[in-house]
Amino acid sequence: MTTRKVQNPNEKGSKAFIWAILAVVAIALLVIGIIIYNGKENRSAAMQEEMVDVTGLNVEWNQDEDIIHLTGDNNDDANSAELFEDFSCSYCAKLHLATGDQALEKIKAGEINVDLRPMNALDQGEEGHSTRALAAELAMFANGDISSALTMRNYLFENQQSAYNKYDNDGFADLAADYGAGDQAVQDIRDGKFIDTAKRMGDNNRKFQEDETGEAWTPRVLVDGKDIEDIAGERDNWPQELADM
Repeated sequence: MTTRKVQNPNEKGSKAFIWAILAVVAIALLVIGIIIYNGKENRSAAMQEEMVDVTGLNVEWNQDEDIIHLTGDNNDDANSAELFEDFSCSYCAKLHLATGDQALEKIKAGEINVDLRPMNALDQGEEGHSTRALAAELAMFANGDISSALTMRNYLFENQQSAYNKYDNDGFADLAADYGAGDQAVQDIRDGKFIDTAKRMGDNNRKFQEDETGEAWTPRVLVDGKDIEDIAGERDNWPQELADM
């Protein structure tokens, strides 16, 4: 007697349905992958557009000093100022937004020189946002990643509210990498190599102000130990005021 297997009439349809589902899932994953890839490409392109052009800019930082010297190529007769700022200071952010681009252009043109004296007083002695941000900047300056350092500085002031306390050392390292910093600078940031240096720098620049003027705050622009607004006009126009002195 011949026996025949009874086949489920829905079996072929079920297999077709499963394959259709798998195809839809595969297409969805492909589309998501393309969106993520394009998103990363667009973000990378946007970040590259933010990069500071450092042509004609000289940046010198001796790691035993608490000053970052910013000069142009033809600066023999340029007036000099000391700029005190703190990455957690909202008034510093406002001053940077008002004068940062103008200051950079005048430095590059050889019209002014600026000694950048970062502070971190708002961390109140802790390893807070100001200290971590400054340590990241110092790592990039130490490794010659000048454009990356200045671009991150712009970002941290321009987006201060959203960036405040957002990044730990790993976060700052990733951000530095996004801005094109080299592998050594990124690793130094990740390792917190310049945290102690940043603390020292902030403390010493606060003490420097106190010794020079009897008190300390940020933001502040000093020319020969005097506040620029006391000798040349509005602080919100200090690069032009300094160039005209």
